[in-house]
Amino acid sequence: MSTDTNLDIIKALADKSRLAIVQSLLERPHYVEELAERHALAPSTISFHLRKLEQAGLVTSRKEQYYVVVEANQPVFDTSLRALITATPRSREEQQQRVAAYRRKVLETFFREGRLEKLPAQHKKRLIVLEFFAARFERQRRYDENEVTELILPLYDDYCTIRRLLVDAGLIRREGASYWRDGELEMETPALPAMEGQRSQTKMDSRKEIKRTYKESQPQMGIFALRCKSNGKRYVAASRNLDGERNSRLFQLRMGKVVFNRELQKDLQRYGAADFAFEVLAVLEPLRPGDDVDKELAALELKWLEKLQPFAEKGYNDRRRFERDRERLRLSGCQTA
Repeated sequence: MSTDTNLDIIKALADKSRLAIVQSLLERPHYVEELAERHALAPSTISFHLRKLEQAGLVTSRKEQYYVVVEANQPVFDTSLRALITATPRSREEQQQRVAAYRRKVLETFFREGRLEKLPAQHKKRLIVLEFFAARFERQRRYDENEVTELILPLYDDYCTIRRLLVDAGLIRREGASYWRDGELEMETPALPAMEGQRSQTKMDSRKEIKRTYKESQPQMGIFALRCKSNGKRYVAASRNLDGERNSRLFQLRMGKVVFNRELQKDLQRYGAADFAFEVLAVLEPLRPGDDVDKELAALELKWLEKLQPFAEKGYNDRRRFERDRERLRLSGCQTA
């Protein structure tokens, strides 16, 4: 039986009077008048309930002279409850599509320009964001803490929190200073490790060392572009870490999902990840003490946006945002060229 038929049967039986009528018909066939007398209901009421049961295929009727004889459709009543509920209202493929659409909506809400703006407060949404980070880990490969930081930092500054939440959620596993992702993303919550005073101090010292290393390493900052080879369109943006940005953007392209630009997402689906190239357009010159890194990067980005004009049919950037940023930078007294 089809899903619709199963639903009709369940709905038809969801009435006390109809259940009583069915019980009588399972004993033997009845005339409409007999059923009315037996259940103390008006013939019109009995006829109403019988129409519902007949529409669901639970009963059949035939005319004998001046009377209508109604009897139960025995094969239907031999159907088990398990058989009735086996066919689901939506196919598995439809359910998976709905889940994928919901996950995509969550990522688009909390990521901007390829970076996580804030962690969701709701557990279900936070788990989706964490799974996005977990997907950056190659299965069964062991990572040390510095390598884990390099995976997380291009997407979110508070890498310590993300790393801890990934472990707490069971999305990645940890043994000492080694981290890895299992073959399956199991939704489990492992027991938190014991935190003794000495061990806690060691962990704090390790965090300080990572921060110090990153400050001293001074990754290259500058302007990059994602270019579609088929149509020549570009997405231009600034980055504080060009190497990390390259890894992050190329990973997103390979995964088939970019959460920072809808038009680029459409072309990614149309042409594929191999059709996109990561290009470094300019590297920020070493700054002097007291220089504002954000302003310098913003000015350099606006310079390249003015030069390439990657808007509308020529690119993926938003012209109105560019004009707002240019005006804001002008008012702050920073030159773009």
